[in-house]
Amino acid sequence: MPLHLFDWIHLGALTAMLLAAMWHDTATRRIPNTLVLWGSLTALGLSLSPHGIGWGSALTGGMVGFLIFWVLYLLRTVGAGDVKLAGAVGLFTGHPDMFLVTFLILLAGGALSLVWALMTGQLGTTLLNLQTGLTQLWMNRQHGAVSEPQAFPVGKTRMPYALAIGMGTAFHVLNTWQSV
Repeated sequence: MPLHLFDWIHLGALTAMLLAAMWHDTATRRIPNTLVLWGSLTALGLSLSPHGIGWGSALTGGMVGFLIFWVLYLLRTVGAGDVKLAGAVGLFTGHPDMFLVTFLILLAGGALSLVWALMTGQLGTTLLNLQTGLTQLWMNRQHGAVSEPQAFPVGKTRMPYALAIGMGTAFHVLNTWQSV
């Protein structure tokens, strides 16, 4: 089935939002709220189109992305801008696709984190944090809560997670549209 003009507009809007977010996050380590707001409003408008995914699917997808990344924000693994960006991506992709998109984003984030740590000379700290976290998790499972949780050293240069959000979303879109 060939792609319609609506599909290209939808892809263009999603791509523009993600590219701008990736650029801003890489340059300033911030994702502007106005960018996410305009992307979200565009996604909701497109969802109401006769060719759109529907209001319910868009809102549910947005909530899936937002809530999963909100939990990651509470664990201090992503920033607030990443949470809002994931919610906006969910408005574009809808439900149930956002579950797969989130999984792909997390896979891309893991791979990019290792590359980022290697490029910034923080690979040793990153692997030590991973070992400490897994050991602490295992000890908590075996023996109950540890009285004093371990502190994880955080490097000065954190990876701009919008890159992972963009890569995971791009992989999903390309894989979905390749089969069309």
